[in-house]
Amino acid sequence: MTDPARSSHPAEARTPNPESRALVSPCPPVVQHAFVSSEVPVSGDSRTVRLAVALGAACLAILFFWRLGTTPLLETDEGRYAEIAREMLASGDFVTPHLNGVIYFEKPPLHYWLTAAAMRILGLDELAARLWSALFGVLGVVLTYRLGREIGGTRAGLVGAAVLGTSPLYVTLGRVATIDMTVSLFITLTLACFWFAHRSADDRARRVCWHVAFLAAALAVLAKGLIGVVIPGAVVFLYLLVTGQWRVLRQVPWVTGGGLFLVVAVPWHVLAATRNPDFLWFYFIHEHVLRYLTPGAGRPGAFWYFPAVIIGGCMPWAGLFLSMPRLVHWRQGRSFFTKHPDVTFLLLWFGFVTLFFSASQSKLIPYILPALPPLAVLLGLLVESLRSGTLPGSRLETAGIAVGGSFTGLYGFGFLWAGSGKIDRLALGGVVSPGLLASGVVLVALATLVVAAGLGRSWRLRLLALFAGACCISAAIVPVGPLMARERSSKALAERVRSELRDGDLLLTYHCYPQSLPFYLQRTLDVVDWKGELEFGISHLSPEEGARRFPGSAEFKRLWDSDRRILAVGDGAWSQHMTAEGFTHARVLWTGLDRVLLSNERLAR
Repeated sequence: MTDPARSSHPAEARTPNPESRALVSPCPPVVQHAFVSSEVPVSGDSRTVRLAVALGAACLAILFFWRLGTTPLLETDEGRYAEIAREMLASGDFVTPHLNGVIYFEKPPLHYWLTAAAMRILGLDELAARLWSALFGVLGVVLTYRLGREIGGTRAGLVGAAVLGTSPLYVTLGRVATIDMTVSLFITLTLACFWFAHRSADDRARRVCWHVAFLAAALAVLAKGLIGVVIPGAVVFLYLLVTGQWRVLRQVPWVTGGGLFLVVAVPWHVLAATRNPDFLWFYFIHEHVLRYLTPGAGRPGAFWYFPAVIIGGCMPWAGLFLSMPRLVHWRQGRSFFTKHPDVTFLLLWFGFVTLFFSASQSKLIPYILPALPPLAVLLGLLVESLRSGTLPGSRLETAGIAVGGSFTGLYGFGFLWAGSGKIDRLALGGVVSPGLLASGVVLVALATLVVAAGLGRSWRLRLLALFAGACCISAAIVPVGPLMARERSSKALAERVRSELRDGDLLLTYHCYPQSLPFYLQRTLDVVDWKGELEFGISHLSPEEGARRFPGSAEFKRLWDSDRRILAVGDGAWSQHMTAEGFTHARVLWTGLDRVLLSNERLAR
């Protein structure tokens, strides 16, 4: 692939081939300037770039991997996905995922396979469960740099990578054991390779990129279903539609690329459908169509839900969003799309992902991850155009950086409030937390630095201040995990259960299902009066096994009143449930913030 930063004629270097030269429009002024200015960097610039890369690599290593395995797995997602991988290893069945011993087809298996492989090598622990999210998070930053460098030059790529790699939302989701970072990476890889392929002048490099795009799309499908191909396909379609570059489709190796996609994406679906007759309806209709169109998943949110998440999760960089419209030359009208395909592609990518998930009836914060890489590259282009003078500076940048600094201060005051014991679930009511207080003090001080840098005119100081603020916000969030785990993890509960459990005892959960408890106990659990997302799997058990493993309250009361020793895990409403259902005795063995371990022994405590 041709490196635009080294080309003496940027516009020509980015032309795919002589046949399609007429289809490729001149790049925006900011991009042209970035290419030209990075052709022969002076020694000072070279040293600055090397220093920036070294600093960025060190920060990425710290933000994504520091104490990655020390926080217990959190409810619900981390416990769920770690347990599915554990059960794959225990059963040897890598086709039909199981959760708590019942089939679970809400998501395809790629992330489970990867996590199971990590657990086989590293052991059944938190580090193995989170490793792939962190690795893919870092790879996403590297890919964002490469895309930004291809479009806007080295400095634009570095700024884009810095924005993505230090944004608190992205860093936090890169440190949790969920499938969202996996699908985000492969969607990003699919769209980035499309861009590289259709802009490359090298036939061999172009062909490789097309095939990598097909492969990445197949892996995205195996990571989270049809969105792995719907999102890239829609973005590419819209891009070709508004730029009129339909002839690009002639370059696509449909036979070999499509064959590669089918070979990777289809076999698991065929095997799963063969072994489970109603797989196709549940997986494609219930989990894709109905989940998107109906509120049945119980995850509502206003249409502005994801824009608010993006703004809050990308501070202090998000202050620069105020200047983003300046990249679009509105007076050019429709011709803007053909004159500036780079910006058009990134805007369509970001805009479609945001609108697609905003229209869904099921909303969760991690869904928006695939929108962050193009947004980061756009910010890189914006900063480079402002730094180079291609776009004249304005009060919007000063105001935006001041807004970013103000939000950094708000984060700081939030940590001060929590550290002084004002948030029960983080400081246990009145107990001072020195770590949270220290984070708050640092963030308030950095907020002042960011605002001061915004008032100045040096973009180097502005970027350093924004970078420092984002890094510190992300780093300050890391110690919050263990505090949240006291309520949202079953690790401490599992340790107490193991110490209490004797041969012949029966263990059940009562009106709840702590997702991480089976992982820490390394066994499945019998569950009383709770089905939730296990309902589909429970319906496939035999009536006898279903009644034994998932009994109702009446059957559980009969067991509770028997001579057999029963241990039960309940939630915060266990007493009300037992009173309403006629239970006469229960011994409390252990109490957490939102969980309790009970015994049916008739002993006064």
